[in-house]
Amino acid sequence: MSEPAEQEAPPESFALFAKAPQGRTRSSTLEPTLHRINDRFARFLRAALLQHLRRAVTIVPTGSELVEHRDLMDRLPSPIYLSLFTMRPLRGTLVLMIEAPLVVAIVESRFGGNGRFPINIANRDFTPFELKSMRRVVETALEQFIAAWEPVGRFDIETVRHETNPQFASFATAEDQVLVSGFDISVDHGKGRMETYIPFATVQPLHDQMVSGIVADMVDHDLRWSETLRASVGEAEITLDARLGTIEISVRDLMALRPGCVFEMDRPETIVVEAHGVPLFRGRWGRHGSKIGVVVEERLSSSPADHAGQTGDRAEDR
Repeated sequence: MSEPAEQEAPPESFALFAKAPQGRTRSSTLEPTLHRINDRFARFLRAALLQHLRRAVTIVPTGSELVEHRDLMDRLPSPIYLSLFTMRPLRGTLVLMIEAPLVVAIVESRFGGNGRFPINIANRDFTPFELKSMRRVVETALEQFIAAWEPVGRFDIETVRHETNPQFASFATAEDQVLVSGFDISVDHGKGRMETYIPFATVQPLHDQMVSGIVADMVDHDLRWSETLRASVGEAEITLDARLGTIEISVRDLMALRPGCVFEMDRPETIVVEAHGVPLFRGRWGRHGSKIGVVVEERLSSSPADHAGQTGDRAEDR
């Protein structure tokens, strides 16, 4: 008898109308770039909020995920602060989401509170005062958001509208994929969550730029932080000391001093201007109008070796 014929495998079935799950595969290539952009946004926004609120602010990025629009809308609570905006020339609408506890913490901090006493926001909408106070905060956040995306390209942000009910904040079709980036924010004792929602179709034209490494190169050489630090250091105050002369006196003569006593001292030819014991300038002293002044003639070196040498010279002079 001949061997039985091998049974053929059953044909594979295909769902012709089902969308291929390519969104997650393609979005995974964007995650390193999104991570860097979110880090930039967190740093820029923290610096801006520190100036705006004058409070201790902490912002921690919590990563990105790809979510269907319908699932995203179902998980949003109410009330919630949603700002819908566009980023021209990209097509589509983006969203900046701020949770209600964070809204309360920000508004309270702007007017002297510190979040120590929790405020119950359940079963109530935002007050007109809270909504108006948040407009400026949202404008600041969007300015930093566009700055964080500068390595990818230059975009113009335009606010479309603000919503507090997720039912009226639909910005894509139910099946569209949305890139969700989260940030945990603390303002003094208050804290909450902020998220950005970007339709995946919106960033598809930037796919090649975002995977080419251009953002990584520009982040490594970003001068924004150094410029901000340099400006802050430049505004710091420092005390300069100019010693116009010294005299030696015995303890007996010191104990005998009374009001009206006169010291005899030689006028030095040069004056050294110091800051906290570090010599910075050398000049000559004189008068400027009715006040004693010092004319700077030389800038002294600030290297540690020079400081050690000058300290040794002073010890020998003594």
